Parts: sequence; structure tokens; C-alpha cells
Amino acid sequence: MNKDLCDYQLIELLDIRSLLQTYPIEEIDKIFDAIAKKLFNEYHIKKGDSTYDFLEIEFYYFDKDHPDYITYPRTIGKGKWFFHNSGMDISFESSCVKGFDKKSEADNNFFGGILIRSLVKNGTDVITGPQKCTWELFDSFSAFEFCPDELPIIEHKPAGDKFDIYKTIRWIPFNEEKAVIDYGKTNFNSFKEHHPKLYRYYIRHSIWEKIKTSDYNARPWDRGAKEIRF
Repeated sequence: MNKDLCDYQLIELLDIRSLLQTYPIEEIDKIFDAIAKKLFNEYHIKKGDSTYDFLEIEFYYFDKDHPDYITYPRTIGKGKWFFHNSGMDISFESSCVKGFDKKSEADNNFFGGILIRSLVKNGTDVITGPQKCTWELFDSFSAFEFCPDELPIIEHKPAGDKFDIYKTIRWIPFNEEKAVIDYGKTNFNSFKEHHPKLYRYYIRHSIWEKIKTSDYNARPWDRGAKEIRF
């Protein structure tokens, strides 16, 4: 009998490759669900005297059985911060050959992570957009000495309010003509297949009422896309 996903520690859930030896690839969304529940309900980011609750995240994972080519390639251990052009991830256990790109064959490469899209600082201030979240968490720290309070760390948070969690499609612009050029005809089909997956998660926090579309045009419910509560 498979161990229930809710019984895993968060760091264990970040080893997607190992979990998929037990759970079929068709159930990868259940793994994402389990991680999202833990991040939203049991964890926050601590930096100095400030705490940051997760408000909105997106999942990206690539391997030969789940060729989500929009994922940034990497070789890195699980639970590490990973920085890229779109922002930063909490990384999954990942291994990828040097030079892998959108037109490469999948082979035995596997990599991915959780993009942090929006946060709530100290329960009152909202930070929207993955790049703004990165700047907030890594805005400045000493170049000459190690100061733990200057760096963000994910930790358990005290029990508190639990919010309804929803998932919808990720915020990925889609231009078919450009995508065919970027991915090549073969990998384009994989990209197109994974594009509408419901891998974007957010909580229905009252703080969203403060956020105008003009301030954050990627608000998750504004796209008219399918969403489900779980």
C-alpha cells in the first residue's frame, strides 16, 4: 500500500523523481496538491523579523514521462533556492545535462521547482509577481560576513487560519507561431499539451481585494480560465 502523500515531510515531497517510482505519472497533480497544502497551511518564509505567507505559486516539473518543456533546466538538490529569468523557485531534486534546451530530447533528464508568484508579508502587505517576490526576499545582504537574519528560510509556522485553495492554469503567454520556432515541431506538441494544466495554486485570502487588475494583471481568476477548489 502506498504511503499517503499527506504523511510525507515537505522535503520528501520535493523529490518528485523518487515519488514517481511509487505513484503513477497520471497522479503528479496529487503530489502538487499535497505540496501546496503544506506550503499554504503549515509553512511560511522567515527573514529577520518579517514573515511571508504563500499566496500564489506555480509548479513546473520535467522528465521523459512529463515533458513540460517550459520548465527551466537545472542540476540542484531539493529544497534549494533556484533563480531564473522569471523569478525564483523552491527547487525539486533535479539533474540535467549541460546545454539542454527547449529542442532537446528528454532522455534521462529531470528537473523543476515551485515558482513563488505572490506573498503576504506580516499578514498585511501583499507582494505580487515572481520578480517582486525575489527582490523582496533577496533585496540586500552582507557581502563580507554571514548574517543568518538577512537570508530567507522556509520554516513551520504556528497554527492559524486555513484558506480555500484553488488551482488554475499557469501564467504562460502563448503565441503558437513563436512556440513552434522555440520548441521545434516535436517538442511543441509536448509544450502545448502541458500549457493548460492546472498547475497554478492560490488561496482565497481577503487581501486579494486590495489588488487591482491594473496593479497585477496576472490575477489568477481574471483570465476566465478553468479553476477548481480542492
